[in-house]
Amino acid sequence: MEKKEFISKQELRGRYLNYRNQLSISERREKSAEIWRLLKEEAIYQNAGIILVYMDYRSEVMTTGLVEELFEKKEKRVFAPKVEGMDIRFYEVHGMEDFVDGYQGIREPEGEERRLFTEQMIAQEECLLLVPGAVFDRERGRMGYGKGFYDRYLAAFSELYSVALAFECQIAKRVPIEAHDKKPDIIVTDKGIIR
Repeated sequence: MEKKEFISKQELRGRYLNYRNQLSISERREKSAEIWRLLKEEAIYQNAGIILVYMDYRSEVMTTGLVEELFEKKEKRVFAPKVEGMDIRFYEVHGMEDFVDGYQGIREPEGEERRLFTEQMIAQEECLLLVPGAVFDRERGRMGYGKGFYDRYLAAFSELYSVALAFECQIAKRVPIEAHDKKPDIIVTDKGIIR
């Protein structure tokens, strides 16, 4: 029998999601707060007039507190994703009341056309996209949940600066990368920034 040299993407994803799931809620809250702190120190965050956020789901790096803070301060415009078929589109949101239960129970905006994020906005203002994921590596490799939503979005909006948020326990030695996989510009973990 030949020794198995590699594990499948599915096994890798499952393994690292399991590590993430093992974090207690208080650990996730604490580590998420540290991730936000590091993110806010980045010039790209400070200069961005538009932040495209994801709404945390299950054991992801929490973004709800950050989003609430953005609404409170009103210094930046906030856009959140809505799943439409096989793609995501981002719509402007002004408060937590703008969210409804959407794809797989994830909070999503209603999706009014007049609130849609467009390519013209990138030309007019610094924009920053926050990206979730299952597994990452130190070369900025990223593996999502298998649907390719963010890879397609980043392919369509290639000018967008993207920041992945991850717990340190989600960093693998190596993530298998395919041609269509898009690397975030940086990854912010609770232990530092991967550039």
